[in-house]
Amino acid sequence: MKGGVTKKLEDTVKALEQGQIKKALYLTDRPGMERHHQFVVQAAQTCLSNKSDKEVQKAAMNEARDKVQETLTVPEDDTSLEGVEELISGEAPAASPESAAGEKTEEALFEECEECHVAVAAAQFAEACAEHPEEAGAACEIIAEKLNDENTEPADWIKTMVEVAEGAQGEAKEKMTASVTELTDYLERRDSPFLKEIDKGEEEANG
Repeated sequence: MKGGVTKKLEDTVKALEQGQIKKALYLTDRPGMERHHQFVVQAAQTCLSNKSDKEVQKAAMNEARDKVQETLTVPEDDTSLEGVEELISGEAPAASPESAAGEKTEEALFEECEECHVAVAAAQFAEACAEHPEEAGAACEIIAEKLNDENTEPADWIKTMVEVAEGAQGEAKEKMTASVTELTDYLERRDSPFLKEIDKGEEEANG
């Protein structure tokens, strides 16, 4: 696990230490980092369920940070076989029947987390901005500002991403359009209140 993946894991640890859960979701949302992404998703779920409790949020992000950190610092002199199967497969051990029956999988929780999907799409926009700044245009400054603002509402994010994608060009526009299309398709399937909030705001603006 060298090179790019290691760097992203180190950046993820740093993001979690600084409370940047959206950035951590973005950094781990890529092939080969599925297990780490689930650590962050689990923390994001806890944060969303405890929006008014900063201590609980901090504890959740610290726990995710520690789990990610552990994958970076596996003791080389550890002669036990514990965790070897997980290291070989790159996956977490299968859940026991008891936990599988009584709890939703982390994948299912992520599927239900609309704010998590919005955060991932926003992070993909930031990545397109970083890779193609000239094609993305000046609107990427707005994306950067919102990405650093934990108080940005999901509906506001979606409206901003649509506007930025429309103003972009070339490969940046393709990536942004694909991200926002995938997000809106997902939200439409779930009959999301975020989309209803956007429609209501547009009706008020036009009315």
